Amino acid sequence: MSTTPKKQKAAKSIADRILEFKTFLNSPRTAEEIQKEIKDKSGYRLELQDIRVNLLYLLRREKIKRDKDGSVYRYHN
Repeated sequence: MSTTPKKQKAAKSIADRILEFKTFLNSPRTAEEIQKEIKDKSGYRLELQDIRVNLLYLLRREKIKRDKDGSVYRYHN
C-alpha cells in the first residue's frame, strides 16, 4: 500500500483576508476598523501592523484605494 502525503491547504494571506471584505470597503475605513471587522466576522485576530503593511501592499497593486483624512488614512474600493 502506497502512502502519499496529503496536500496541505495553503493558508490565506492577510491581504486575501482583507479582500474577502471588499463590500465592507465600499465606504472608506481605517486600519483599526478593518481589524475589528475581520475579528468580528471571521474570528481572526490580526496585528494592526500586519494589516497596515498588507493594506499598503494592496494599494501598490491597485486592488484598493486610500484617502487621507487629517493624519489618518482611510482605505476603500
